[in-house]
Amino acid sequence: MTDTEVDKGNFTNWKGMLDELFDIDQIPPLESPHDSSSGIASDGANYNSPNMSTFRGTPSPVTYSGTPSSDRSVSTPVSAEIFTPSPNHHYRDEYASHPYVAQERNIYYRQSPMCKSPINQLLQVEQDMLRYSPHLDGAYYTDRHGHAHIPRHPGVYSHISSPSYDDTEKLIYAARKKRHRLSLFDLCPDDVILKIFQHLPTDQLCRCSRVCRRWYTLVWEPSLWSHIKINNERANVDKALKVLTRRLSYDTPHVCIMVEKINLNGAERLTDKGLHLIAKRCPELRHLELQGCANITNMALFEVVSRCVNLEYLNVAGCSFITCISLTPEASLQSPTLYEKQIFLRHLDMTDCYALEDIGLKIMAVHCTQLQFLFLRRCVRITDIGVQHVANFCTMIREFSISDCRRVTDFGLRELSKLDSNLRYLSVAKCDKVSDVGIKYIAKYCYKIRYLNARGCEAVSDDSLELLAQNCSRLKSLDVGKCDITDEGLQFLAQNCPQLKKLSVKSCDAITDEGLQFLAQNCPQLKKLSVKSCDAITDSGVIAVARGCRHLQQLNIQDCHITVEAYRAVKKLCKKCIIEHTNPGFY
Repeated sequence: MTDTEVDKGNFTNWKGMLDELFDIDQIPPLESPHDSSSGIASDGANYNSPNMSTFRGTPSPVTYSGTPSSDRSVSTPVSAEIFTPSPNHHYRDEYASHPYVAQERNIYYRQSPMCKSPINQLLQVEQDMLRYSPHLDGAYYTDRHGHAHIPRHPGVYSHISSPSYDDTEKLIYAARKKRHRLSLFDLCPDDVILKIFQHLPTDQLCRCSRVCRRWYTLVWEPSLWSHIKINNERANVDKALKVLTRRLSYDTPHVCIMVEKINLNGAERLTDKGLHLIAKRCPELRHLELQGCANITNMALFEVVSRCVNLEYLNVAGCSFITCISLTPEASLQSPTLYEKQIFLRHLDMTDCYALEDIGLKIMAVHCTQLQFLFLRRCVRITDIGVQHVANFCTMIREFSISDCRRVTDFGLRELSKLDSNLRYLSVAKCDKVSDVGIKYIAKYCYKIRYLNARGCEAVSDDSLELLAQNCSRLKSLDVGKCDITDEGLQFLAQNCPQLKKLSVKSCDAITDEGLQFLAQNCPQLKKLSVKSCDAITDSGVIAVARGCRHLQQLNIQDCHITVEAYRAVKKLCKKCIIEHTNPGFY
């Protein structure tokens, strides 16, 4: 698609913009005729090799002189007498000096052995070039029989300058267009192409818009732009969003009502300016991912949640400047009732937001009472007070993670137990101040819990595991690695939780083959098991698990005293199982 076509309609010319916006390599442009290594339209080609001639004798070569300002020449092995013009011929000479003509004439002459007469061969290619190059018409003469010929005298065009690059490009384009054949992709209906385009990220879609007019029209189909995805860390995201939202708002001035999901994970150059643009242009936004965008601040995020009232999913993991989620002061003043001050987020991920404190967590909990999924991994400043605010205001929480929040204690888990049957997922991994007391509160009141991660809580033992197994019989995933768990605790677990599918007892030195045999007898649905660094585990325990849990998909036996016989037994009995081990003899 040419620049003229772009100017005539509402088209966005992406040429030269992709590198700046997305920092990607553009489609290679057409080779310069003056740098071409293929020989086409090159003003420096040389075909003097006598071995390439189709003459039976040794002809006297004739050299065409180029422009007066150039010392380079194009040579042809055609004898001199065929270039003597007749005095009756009338012609214009600007066509004959075209290097593309001379070069094509030479190539055709050397590469077409089918024609017996070299003269007829030259005349044929010259006529073909006239037929395929209408913008150079008139640069020929006609003989007395009415046949068109190209002048072939080296002296009559020596004063003519070489054609410009644009003329050469047009000539190549005209020849290609004449010979164009429909590809299989051209035969695909629009619906199929749109289905393919749906799987492309935003930068690739913009590249596709430059292929042809049909693709340009299909690329800007509104159904393709419900999701914007830019994950390039070097991309100029602010400018890319400005250009995209402006193009997508042609039919609906100033707003992009079709955009519902934006994924900018890893876009390190995103700033508050880009978020202000999202808040202004995307009122129907429901899903926003900003993981790793370390340059954004609270105020820009406040504007997004204030204007995008339908926003349900927000991921700001790794955004170190974010300390709170709230409305802007203007939005708070315009909302007289408490309900109008609500932020209707359902999913919020603030992992690695190191600056988040209890006061910010309280403000967020007050405004986001509809939260169901909250992840605060490695928010190291959070204490039991912050957890208490979440439990008091966000009563609909289903999944909650405070892994690596080392200031949280059993008191925080007691507050979380107020969520009762709503809580289904809880991770307190590496919260080393959590003990059996906190786990018992969860086991007693949150009886519908499905997933519990207490890895690294060394004060957790068989005492709390027994109560957990008795009250939470629907437990499906449990991680008690590095806890004080023995075979007795595994017995309680296996007898009361038959639906268990994932279990990790990593580095639990007290676990032996007896505990694994309990699992094999009572948990046939077990799919993932980790006994890494359990020194007391031997071949008999692993083989028992393989026989009783035929659906096993993943087994970690790293740093265990397992022989190749047990390894082969597992591979034979559980054919889809992936075994993680450290024994080089197993390969």
